[in-house]
Amino acid sequence: MHSRYELACGQRRSVFGRRRSLAALSTILTLLLAGCASSGNLPPVYHPPRPPGAKAVQEGVRKAAAEVKLTGALETSAVRPTDHGPGSYFACLRQGSGPSDRHPAYSVFFDDDAYKGVQSSVILDTCEAQPWVPFN
Repeated sequence: MHSRYELACGQRRSVFGRRRSLAALSTILTLLLAGCASSGNLPPVYHPPRPPGAKAVQEGVRKAAAEVKLTGALETSAVRPTDHGPGSYFACLRQGSGPSDRHPAYSVFFDDDAYKGVQSSVILDTCEAQPWVPFN
């Protein structure tokens, strides 16, 4: 027969053996999950939009004028950053010749050199307060 001491030691060995195998199993599972998490499909690095170039502004203003059916002489403002609208930068556009109250202003939006759209100018754009220059 076994003594109490031998039984107690045997039980301790089996408990410690189980703990070791559980620890090994959890370590293996953790490593497997960590391996799955390190995917090469990371999102692209964010690059903030930059102001459009002069050529992109000319092309965008021509597209916008055609969309809103402006004819004749056109006037634009300088390109400025914005936190509203479809793009990160915009320029104001209106039909030239005549008082400004008869010709509504439009905002032409850009992201980098990409034309993003045109919409009627809103108060926040402050197009009416901008210096206007003839568009070539």
